[in-house]
Amino acid sequence: MTLSVFSVGLLLLFGLAFGSFGSVLVTRVPKGKNIGGRSKCPGCKTQIQNRDLIPVVSYLLLRGKCRNCKRKISLRYPLLELGSAAVIVLPSILEGYIDPFTVTLGLTLWIFLLLAVIDHDSQGIPDVLTLPLIAVSFFSSYFRGNLLWEGPILGGVFFGVQWLLSRGRVLGSGDILIGIAMGFILGSWLPTLIGIGLSYVIGAIAAGALLITGKYNRKSRIAFVPYLFAGTMAGLLLGDRMIMFFIF
Repeated sequence: MTLSVFSVGLLLLFGLAFGSFGSVLVTRVPKGKNIGGRSKCPGCKTQIQNRDLIPVVSYLLLRGKCRNCKRKISLRYPLLELGSAAVIVLPSILEGYIDPFTVTLGLTLWIFLLLAVIDHDSQGIPDVLTLPLIAVSFFSSYFRGNLLWEGPILGGVFFGVQWLLSRGRVLGSGDILIGIAMGFILGSWLPTLIGIGLSYVIGAIAAGALLITGKYNRKSRIAFVPYLFAGTMAGLLLGDRMIMFFIF
């Protein structure tokens, strides 16, 4: 399908809806809670009405407060909704069309984003989301029409070796699955390797900033999935320019 203002608008609405559902997932999955059932205000426990569940719009109309108890609603909810919409529509913008490849890649990035948020919050990577990440990233690579195994193998082996050598103290087994997904997203071995490298560079810069500001100390455990997500996004956005830069 050729990209148009109408199709982009539909994708954005689609992404906002997924972002709203994503807010439920990042809140409940780490705690092992059922993802079914209506959302409630964490303050007064009042069930949130349908009119207050419209992504972003409800937050703005309510001025970021619960309708019942006036407790402030975290800004992370509308930000996650907007971020979800952005990553879902991004592949179609980059490619200039909408097809099974761009849609599945958008869904892959959305799941990846949720994992980054969950890891940041709980420093854990739930299998209930990592396994779908692998599956959807595989199909995105398949629909691209150029299914390559070198990237996923490199990503899996790279993190697998670190996991074995550190006996799980530095990285978790979930990072291995993330590495495989990165390979499917970025394609061949070189973009995957560069994406992983960028993840470490971004992570090192962020960790240094956190240490300097005193928010972390040398014994703090730093969630790594957010930086893997950032490295993957950088790889997608830079594309061939990234490869040319590192080669020459």
